[in-house]
Amino acid sequence: MEEEERQVPDLRLGDKQQVREQKIEIPLKINGKDAKVEIKKLSTGERNKIRSDCTKTKILGGQPNITVNDSEIQERILAACIVTAPFDSSLNGIKLLPAEVSDYLFEEYTEFAEPTDKKKD
Repeated sequence: MEEEERQVPDLRLGDKQQVREQKIEIPLKINGKDAKVEIKKLSTGERNKIRSDCTKTKILGGQPNITVNDSEIQERILAACIVTAPFDSSLNGIKLLPAEVSDYLFEEYTEFAEPTDKKKD
């Protein structure tokens, strides 16, 4: 099996070497009409804080027991990355979306912000 070439990230810098915010628009149908949801890439600090806040560690019998709440991570990342949307994009608004919509938006975010080299079998 051939080893795939690793994708090299494209860091965007503005004046004074500051990281520029990167955004894309994701198509979505709302009441049968075309709409767009604009999302941005989260910084490492924002993403790591969300993951840390959604991870609980307990010591059981001297051993660490780590619990990660993946669904909460998805909801909080979506609430943080959505710049504009034709629906309530607060954390509570994200929780009210149909699962297929939030899963779709999260997959699009992941493909944009954290692409992987691995192909699904």
